[in-house]
Amino acid sequence: MALFSGALTKDAKIERPFDDEGVTCSVCHSIQSATTEGIGSYTIAPPALLELTDGRRIKDASDRDIFADVESHRRAMMRPLLQQPEFCASCHKAAVVPALNGRKWFRTFSVFDEWQQSAFSGETVQPLNARAYENCQSCHMPRQQTTGYALHRWPGGNTAIPAHYGWPQQVKATEEFLKKDIISVDIFALHRPTTDPPAVIAPIQDSTTVNAGQKVSVDVVLANRGVGHSFPAELRDMFEAWVEFKATDARGKVLIHSGAVSADGTLEWSAHAYRAVPISSDGQPITRHDIWNTRVGAFDRHIPAGRADVGRFTFDIPPDARTPIKLTAKLNYRRFNSRFIEWVAQSEKVKQSPVVEMTTATSELDLGAKPRATAQSNASASLDATQAANLRRRWRAYGVALFDQQQYEAAAHAFEQALNLAQKGSPDEAASCVDVALAYLRLERAGLSQAILEKANKFIGRAIEIAPKDGRARFYRALLSIKQFRYREALADLEALSRERPKDRQVWTQLASIYLLQRRDDEARQAYQHVLTIDADDTEAHFKLGGLYWRFGLTELAKIKQNHYVDRHTDTYRR
Repeated sequence: MALFSGALTKDAKIERPFDDEGVTCSVCHSIQSATTEGIGSYTIAPPALLELTDGRRIKDASDRDIFADVESHRRAMMRPLLQQPEFCASCHKAAVVPALNGRKWFRTFSVFDEWQQSAFSGETVQPLNARAYENCQSCHMPRQQTTGYALHRWPGGNTAIPAHYGWPQQVKATEEFLKKDIISVDIFALHRPTTDPPAVIAPIQDSTTVNAGQKVSVDVVLANRGVGHSFPAELRDMFEAWVEFKATDARGKVLIHSGAVSADGTLEWSAHAYRAVPISSDGQPITRHDIWNTRVGAFDRHIPAGRADVGRFTFDIPPDARTPIKLTAKLNYRRFNSRFIEWVAQSEKVKQSPVVEMTTATSELDLGAKPRATAQSNASASLDATQAANLRRRWRAYGVALFDQQQYEAAAHAFEQALNLAQKGSPDEAASCVDVALAYLRLERAGLSQAILEKANKFIGRAIEIAPKDGRARFYRALLSIKQFRYREALADLEALSRERPKDRQVWTQLASIYLLQRRDDEARQAYQHVLTIDADDTEAHFKLGGLYWRFGLTELAKIKQNHYVDRHTDTYRR
């Protein structure tokens, strides 16, 4: 409001009683149009409170006038744009620009793009699982059965503002939203690194044994099952989520406690935390959210939509430990982190937001004289269908977490365990076949290339035998075809997928690259231009279009694309 009222204009003398109001109703409902470029990429106009049937817009109306003509108020306030995820992209997609940092353009976050590439959007073939369509509004503004109107609390992750201003109902709504099983926690695998050979037991069961005096490691898997974008989203330099892992013996002796918060609110730095640490030009962490001073990012851990992460916790079993060893893993969340709060508290008293325990998992280890060999999947034959499906999901999440950490051999093994638990001929078997093939595609970089690719081909072939129309299987069949120089076959898959999923940027990028390789320049140009309709800041598309325009003799257009690429390339520094 300060910006659009003119109060931020240089030398402005306008009073600013509205500084504490934040984003009010009038802000969103005054936006007339928007693009997906972000950083406030919208057109805003003075709002009308009533729009009469004859088109007249009434800007000054009392509450009584509004309640007397709710339909005219609805016409003035609502437009289809407000129900589209692209509307949210105008703010929830951000970048720092040279005018702000005096250096270069760089993307800070893009929740919209993360959603658009997730299973929630239904627009891409890469997600691991299909799911019902859901967008920003349906998740954060669900329709209320009692009123028929959308909820305007926008529950998300902001516990700090309602806690600071004393709004308990909003704190409660936010905490309930965070606890809706959107992230799962699973104490899944046990490593005994000191044995020869090192032993891995998965999944952990209450009968899993360890020895007193032994060093062990426990893998905790966290899967993003219910968030349509990365978790945590957006400003990870200001707030954080983390795994609190604790192991105690039967007497309550603590063997490890990772992720503890001290009395002054500081989270131990070694915790398995989901946060970002930007670094300034003087090599110091940025703790006050002054992101325009960012020179490079030192750390940024998060879980993308539909993906998983694994935290490994290593500890010693004391010789005098008593059985059983109880394991507890919690996913905690808070906004803001202690570093930011300490800075704000220098000038204003801050009411700290609560630490929200989003989800918890427990397990036990048995202390035995000798460790019993626990089969990793032999017991699967005795499982009923529901138990087998649940175990398959756990193995698959473990595989995804290992894959995303580039532990491809271990990921392939986990995916194969999930495949063994899938019902023959089912969509689950097809999905797991693609998983295994994808792991082999990565292993191809470090092994006997053709032999590994043949293995990947076998699994992709089985997936397509089960589900001939499966988009994910066909996409990775195309990538396999490209690796084996079968471009005609790759094009057949990619062109069909581009018609089915016109907003899948990965499909269109691969399609454009083959056109470019085959010197089908005009088709490559159209494909890269289409990519830019999906994401106006796609760096590769701008770079390749620049080369094509030079080839076409379109010098001015080539320079525009070249400058756009140079401005946005991560390794570019411009004075």
